[in-house]
Amino acid sequence: MKKLKKALVVLLAFVATPILAQNTNYRVESDKDLSAPFSKYKTFAWAQQVNSAQSLAYAVNDAIFKTAIRDAVAHELAAREYKMDSQNPDILVNFRVFDQPVEMTGYEGYFRDANYWGANEVRNNNLGLITRTHNTTGTTDRGKQYYFDKGTVMIQLVDAKKGVVVWQGYASGLTDGNAFDKNTDHVTKAVHQIFREYDLVLNN
Repeated sequence: MKKLKKALVVLLAFVATPILAQNTNYRVESDKDLSAPFSKYKTFAWAQQVNSAQSLAYAVNDAIFKTAIRDAVAHELAAREYKMDSQNPDILVNFRVFDQPVEMTGYEGYFRDANYWGANEVRNNNLGLITRTHNTTGTTDRGKQYYFDKGTVMIQLVDAKKGVVVWQGYASGLTDGNAFDKNTDHVTKAVHQIFREYDLVLNN
């Protein structure tokens, strides 16, 4: 009888494992520039970082994994009828991943890593969706604080004509134990959930 119970426990463990592995519920959030003309954006190009071999601070340095994210993002853009135009795009698309927790404050965080934005991609620290604020003491705050947990994918869209970040979405929770979850299916699902947030902007 004891052997039968033990066999049942082992069998249930194997049955439960795929179900647990598919439990990919990510925390997804987004920010937008309220003044951006989202309905007029029809074409896109990649920010130079996307096709660069340079390693980014805080990011997973894995060319194959980076390609998987780029392919997933490209699929979502195509599904929304965006066309690639590397010469005269409406928007630039950039992304990064964080394998460790990172805390950023407004402008400082975005320009801490010079390899992330090209010289003419985001101009004059112009981040349309993150504004500098003035406090009661007359000094200027540095902007909104962000805390990215380990296992986060962040996607950003830049108005290419203005050089302003107009939208960003991020999904946290892509972890496999203490490591970043590089499962392609999980990454694809996370990117899809991020773009569902973008749909709220397009359909507004």
